[in-house]
Amino acid sequence: MTYFGNKETFAIAYELKESPFNESGKNESTWGEFQMWVHNISVCTFSMDDEIREYEWDLSFIVEWLCKNKNHILEESPFPLPCEGDNAIELYNNSGDFDSDDDNEFDSWFEKRQDWYFNHSWYSNNGGSYLADVFFRRVNNTIEIAWDNTELYNNIKYVNPKGVCYIPVELFQIVVDGFIESFMIEISKSEKTKKGK
Repeated sequence: MTYFGNKETFAIAYELKESPFNESGKNESTWGEFQMWVHNISVCTFSMDDEIREYEWDLSFIVEWLCKNKNHILEESPFPLPCEGDNAIELYNNSGDFDSDDDNEFDSWFEKRQDWYFNHSWYSNNGGSYLADVFFRRVNNTIEIAWDNTELYNNIKYVNPKGVCYIPVELFQIVVDGFIESFMIEISKSEKTKKGK
């Protein structure tokens, strides 16, 4: 595993592996195991069939989402809808209660809600995998990382199903940038190796 950051505050680790599906094309070299810790809490570890498992899938889905949405996370901007909540999960959940007889108003509300969700939770780009639903948003000089996966899937249970933690903005950026850069380098090496065969 290649590690970035420290588990006591915030860390990401990954390891590329051979795909169990023997896929060809761009997904072939992007399969791997991914782990993330916040304050010594492993966010993506889950239990299935009484066996503890780490998240394993085509990691390009996570990398693509981080590349696309990192700036949305780093910018401190208010939740786009007028509702109460102490963290991203509460804001998102409480915004789902809106109702209106005005179709345009209703559509506008839920379009803003969905756009914010797509920009702040990587679950929107899970690729059909057992990825934990995690929200990332800036709060002052910290990044809030919040998750509630208590009822996300029927057949698996997360080891740490719920939490809200805050980490320094600079650490988040360093760890995420390090992970993305390393992943891109490893994929590039893999592609060159294939072409050389």
